[in-house]
Amino acid sequence: MKKIKTFTTYVLVLLLMLSSLMVFPGYAYGSSAVEKFSFKTLEGYYLCAEDGGGNILTADRTEVGPWEKFEIVNISKGYVAVKSDEGYYLSASDDEESLHVEATEVGKRQKFKLVELDNKKVALKTYYDKYVCAENGGGGKVVADRTKIGEWESFELIKSKESNDEEKSTLTAKVSDKEVKLTWTKVESTKKVVGYNLYRGTVSGKQSKTPITDALIEGTSYTDKNIKADTKYYYIVKPVYKDKTIGPASNEVEVILKSSIVLSAKSASNGVELSWNKPKYSPEIIGYNIYRGTQSGKQSDTPITDFPIEKTSYTDKNIKADTKYYYVVNPVYKDKTLGPASNEVEATMKSTITLSAKSVSNGIELSWNKPKYSNEIVGYNIYRATRSGTQSKTPITDFPIEGTSYTDKNIENNQTYYYILKVVYKDKTLGEPTAEVSVKSNFGKTIVLQVGSKYMHVNGKKIEIDPGKGTEVVIKNGRTFLPIRALIENMGGEVEWDQWERKVSLYLDKHKIHLWIGNKTAKVDGVNKETDVEPYISDSNRTMLPLRFIIENFDCEVDWDGTTKKVTIRTN
Repeated sequence: MKKIKTFTTYVLVLLLMLSSLMVFPGYAYGSSAVEKFSFKTLEGYYLCAEDGGGNILTADRTEVGPWEKFEIVNISKGYVAVKSDEGYYLSASDDEESLHVEATEVGKRQKFKLVELDNKKVALKTYYDKYVCAENGGGGKVVADRTKIGEWESFELIKSKESNDEEKSTLTAKVSDKEVKLTWTKVESTKKVVGYNLYRGTVSGKQSKTPITDALIEGTSYTDKNIKADTKYYYIVKPVYKDKTIGPASNEVEVILKSSIVLSAKSASNGVELSWNKPKYSPEIIGYNIYRGTQSGKQSDTPITDFPIEKTSYTDKNIKADTKYYYVVNPVYKDKTLGPASNEVEATMKSTITLSAKSVSNGIELSWNKPKYSNEIVGYNIYRATRSGTQSKTPITDFPIEGTSYTDKNIENNQTYYYILKVVYKDKTLGEPTAEVSVKSNFGKTIVLQVGSKYMHVNGKKIEIDPGKGTEVVIKNGRTFLPIRALIENMGGEVEWDQWERKVSLYLDKHKIHLWIGNKTAKVDGVNKETDVEPYISDSNRTMLPLRFIIENFDCEVDWDGTTKKVTIRTN
């Protein structure tokens, strides 16, 4: 019975050990394992524990040495620890801004999960469900604050070989506009490596037997410029040893130098018109994706159309006026991958709003046109100032104006005002200001005269009709007469007297009236008109003119109160 119990315990322990190893097949190893791994970033850099640990984790090494190798130690419940060459554990900092290789014991911050990805890569997930990221694909900071897995959060896990194995280089390629940059890992071998030969071909597996350089390449990178655009090339690299023998070939990489796309943009009244050239290597292209942003170099990851654009032009109408946008276009290939981005272009759909203003009797009337792109507009804000270019940041209305006109009544008379208008969009942002308009307020004047009085009231202010003379308003032959100069000047006009012709000339706005003493014929704006009474010189030697004829021919509003013998004149 005791033997059976011991055997059962042994089996349970064995099953537990096996189940823990099954969590991450091929990666999760116990503390007794000697296999080590390197983590390679998108841009071909390796994670590095400098000095074997004791400092922050970096991703800036292009070759694999002891500091770039890590042991993956299985913990429990699917967690692993990442151990450096000197025995320090990888730790995620509390602020998730960096990772350190300095812990000597495993706690929560030293626990990670290896997430296997479809592209045969892995992601490192922290205990707090954040992912390790090599920013910019390597060469920069390594952080642990990402919530999603992207290219910067995926790593190629490379198993290190023993020094007595015949190691192969891992070759990678990066294509730019005019060249291909090839990089590979340094071979570790018992034989001394003196350089590398790089081989190229246009058919997979059939590279030329002659390397592409006459001399050995001493480093682990080479830029191949002697190639044609739109042609597929296949590369391998082999180490060359001191005894002039050649080592095994690396993996094969396939590259194609695509014809570059040149994007152009032009602002239109209804959007931004984009156009680009069709590359020479077009059989593999099924369309184009356009990406837009409001900051240079920061286009959205989502294209502006649901499906690739089949043509080489597109008008982007789903934008706001007076906002600067930055565009790039990428070709979309049959295998759903994207080609290199075009040049970046910027464009702004300018406002087409024209603001106008005029003085009216009760204020200043403002009006403007409704733009074509009005779907995104919820209203308009008007800003006012008494000096050009100094409009208040606060609009003159509490809420955006929904129409295309507004009368500003909260102003003073005879004051020049400067206005601008901004559209208000659905997201509460504002468009650029319109051109500034200026207008002088002129509400007109109200002048009250009283028959038998030597005073008149101009906008409530008491003024003598004939200053210093005491002349009163009189009625003669049923008509109202008075010395006219002070009245006309207070209305904003001018009066001239020609003593030789005994002629009085009156000017107001665009009107001209000429009257002669003792003559019923007057001339109004160049046309002769008859008055029913003639101007005369009073006993006190004052020139008396008929009020009704003058005021009516100046297009003023007049109220005649027969009961009080009061005359009210309103000027425009």
